[in-house]
Amino acid sequence: MPTQNSFTSKQARDLEALQTKARLIGTQEGKEKVKVVDHFKQQLGTSSPRPSTFDWSALGTSTPISPPWKPHFPKRRSKRPSSPCRGFTGIFFKSCWDIVKNDLSAAFNQLHNMNRQDFDLLNTGNIVLIPKKLDATRVGDYRPISRIHSIAKIFFKLLANKLAPLLDQLVSKCQSAFIRKRCIQDNFLYVQNVVRQFHKAKTPALFLKLDIQKVFDTINWSYLLEMLQACGFGPCWREWISILFSTTSSRALINGVPGESFDHRRGVRQGDPLSPMLFILAIDPLQKILDLATQQGVLTPLPLTAAKLRTSIYTNDAAIFLSPAHDQLQAIKQILLTFGVVTGLVTNFDKSSVHPIRCEDVDLAAILQPFQGACMTFPCKYLGLQLHTRPLQKVHGQRLAGWKGKLLNRAGCLTLITSVVSSMPTYHLTIFCLAKWARKKIDKVRHSFLWKGTDNAHGGHCLVNWPTICLTKNLGGLGVLDHDCFGCPLRLYNSKTWAGLLIPCNNADRLLFQASISISIGNGKKTKF
Repeated sequence: MPTQNSFTSKQARDLEALQTKARLIGTQEGKEKVKVVDHFKQQLGTSSPRPSTFDWSALGTSTPISPPWKPHFPKRRSKRPSSPCRGFTGIFFKSCWDIVKNDLSAAFNQLHNMNRQDFDLLNTGNIVLIPKKLDATRVGDYRPISRIHSIAKIFFKLLANKLAPLLDQLVSKCQSAFIRKRCIQDNFLYVQNVVRQFHKAKTPALFLKLDIQKVFDTINWSYLLEMLQACGFGPCWREWISILFSTTSSRALINGVPGESFDHRRGVRQGDPLSPMLFILAIDPLQKILDLATQQGVLTPLPLTAAKLRTSIYTNDAAIFLSPAHDQLQAIKQILLTFGVVTGLVTNFDKSSVHPIRCEDVDLAAILQPFQGACMTFPCKYLGLQLHTRPLQKVHGQRLAGWKGKLLNRAGCLTLITSVVSSMPTYHLTIFCLAKWARKKIDKVRHSFLWKGTDNAHGGHCLVNWPTICLTKNLGGLGVLDHDCFGCPLRLYNSKTWAGLLIPCNNADRLLFQASISISIGNGKKTKF
């Protein structure tokens, strides 16, 4: 087994052995291809039956959508598709457009006219297995990424370009993934504010963190097509999606060698630009179902007026707030199980967790009896970010504990500080300013490691004051990040332009905003920000 330092990209791609339920299969036996193909045939090549009595018409309103694509192509494409494993690359189409435009237009005109004949020859893909960890021994330890034929990917891109501007109106506010004008910070801020209000009001509640397993691979096609019809997608759109689904086939790459080809029967592929949009449309009715359950009295309304949404969904991470009662948890579990049977989006309760809020006087053992996940306490992470700042500064100390700072020279310590320690709070800085106490503790850890190689150094060990160290090298400093100055442009980049900045703005904020503005001159009459 290679060590972490010797774990090369070649070794990351190679499958040395796969663990089955009975025994370990090595590559020398020549059976790893059969194992991988059987895994994806079971996951993507089989369809699961679902009840046909569920009425989806009540979950969405009719939204008229115009046809998404017209058979017109520009002479030169400004954006190219990602390099596929088969077919030609985007550079080829851009360079040789005058030569191939007639053939390519004929292929897309055939699709536009709902003719799926021989499209299965182009709608192919290779599944590349990316290891999630060093000791990956099972197929589930690898992340499957589909590398799709360039012709099919261009058609996926055309549909995605038409659908993307409409997602903000079609998808509820509880989701922000893959939607223009929304960002992951929206989900985090909403969850954090609701948790804080429950704590502040001393109101008992349960915060559920759910994991949806195999989100892209298990979506039921019949459900997805019916959902598109309920949302108002026209017959042309649904027929195009049906053609793309029914002609899909894939092969798994094992150490660079393609395996047996198999046809898909469910799921969407990770690798084409349309699949993420179809997924968020498929999971969006969950919010409507929970709202309907609240209206009919199955679920108790949240007591906080600010908690307008019970759910926060970001791809396969879902967060649900509910009252701490046995019947409430049982109802949520039954809703999720039924939703999984109908849609194919099954909740993995073993990887899910519940976090009680102000439940000191509540019998949690009896309430959580229907829940199979772990019961955990605050503070906790949501979407990779701590809901409280205090664990953030603890992480810095834990990271330094494994380093032999006293054995490093000052240049080595500086490299670790600038490349590792200083970048750790970057995600946090995209949303918040660091609290004054947190900034002082993090700066103390950084300057202590720089001057002494430990996490605790006195003022006598510091040869230069910290503000000078944070200056750029051309101004006499060492280029260590000043988190206050570094965080301001990060929050300006966010969709919430002035998040974390005081209103009215001071001169420094005005100068920063002016420096962030770029003006593109078009025809001399209009400007585009």
